Amino acid sequence: MLYGYYNSRKSGGSGGGGDDSVEGKVVGNIPISLSSGFHQAETIWRQKFAEELGMTLKVLDGEFDQAVIINNLDQLIAEGVDGIVLHAYEVDSVIAFIDEARAQDIPIITYYLQTPNDVPFVAINEGEAAFQMGVIAAKKWSEQHPDIPIVYSVVDYMYSPTIQEMRTGSFIQGILSVAPDAMNGSIIDGGGTRDTGYKVAQDILQSNPETNIFYGASSDYSLAIWLALQEAGRGKAANGVVETEILVGTDATDEELILLFDSSSSFKVTMGRTPKDNARKVIDTIVAVMLGDLDPDTRVTIDTYDQKFDYWNTTVEDTRAWFLDQYGMEPEF
Repeated sequence: MLYGYYNSRKSGGSGGGGDDSVEGKVVGNIPISLSSGFHQAETIWRQKFAEELGMTLKVLDGEFDQAVIINNLDQLIAEGVDGIVLHAYEVDSVIAFIDEARAQDIPIITYYLQTPNDVPFVAINEGEAAFQMGVIAAKKWSEQHPDIPIVYSVVDYMYSPTIQEMRTGSFIQGILSVAPDAMNGSIIDGGGTRDTGYKVAQDILQSNPETNIFYGASSDYSLAIWLALQEAGRGKAANGVVETEILVGTDATDEELILLFDSSSSFKVTMGRTPKDNARKVIDTIVAVMLGDLDPDTRVTIDTYDQKFDYWNTTVEDTRAWFLDQYGMEPEF
């Protein structure tokens, strides 16, 4: 919707109405957690795009803790910043604070997790990529091990409706579209960090060792599963043919992609959120709201999209080019 907006403003163009300059403005930015490589990269790009427009991006780490996110939001409102970008972990507890920001005439947009408030929302539409991950994982397992029924398990964010719809739910639908008789092993909340996800992955391996498709609903969770698999003597493949499972991840971080293209690893599928493109959409949107080109009290959705990667159908060269463009650094794979 607004993808060309940033470039037109940067080059001196004008949008709809209001003051054409955001120079000197301060935008508060609350990422859900800076422990994730994806959110780190996205925040770096947001800062870069904001600075090129003469704005300051004040970053307050949400630490994957809703209480911290609320405190950060309260602080930014009290400081009277010129705009706020919010990525919350849970909806209900931030509704009143978003209303308070608008009562004080502070433009605010939400990101990834939508709230009931009438404010603009930048969404990562992950459903199609997640569905396709389920399809390729089910097809490859059935092709490589036709006599072994599919059992899937997930280290999940069970209390996030968005993730249930866009990631886990779509992924499972993809599996079932190929293998309607696939069985649910365990779907357990990972607790928000790689350490807690690792403990959950250990529990799944104990309770459902027959699982042959694992899904980590974030890169922290997929890498936690990988560690648990290795400790259990699993996670192996030979020239892309997996021995005991296919591991599917999320985020396409450097760590994930190194494993994905390792022919001896059973980590074989992931999807890449696009930190550079997403950051530009976010900066486009908050600038449009601040300048009056987008109504701050309109519930409008601006979509971004993910990209699927898998060992069997994706080239290393194309993925390296994608990673360099989106993360701004040379990949290690």
